[in-house]
Amino acid sequence: MSTLIVGGDRVATYKDFLAAHGFGPVHHWNGRRNSECHRSIPVGTRLVVIMIDQVNHSLATKMRRVADELALPVVFSRRSIGQLGQAITRVKHGAGARATAGREARP
Repeated sequence: MSTLIVGGDRVATYKDFLAAHGFGPVHHWNGRRNSECHRSIPVGTRLVVIMIDQVNHSLATKMRRVADELALPVVFSRRSIGQLGQAITRVKHGAGARATAGREARP
């Protein structure tokens, strides 16, 4: 199951964590370049992780919309392995298309 992480600069820890939980290989967009707002989600991606404290609002909104159109689950997480782990658990247990670390996902 391929994963796309959007946001953040140093994501090696998150890549290792996701790969260890069966969500590898992991692709990463740091979200700093305007061109990343116009990229397509890679073919074969099965999960999108948005690092909410590391990405601008317009990119996060666009990624959520595109992922919803592709019926991909989206995880919103701060820069924390613990919160990411909580959100991944919700995705694995079928908590819906969106999982937000630390609080319930909004409809």
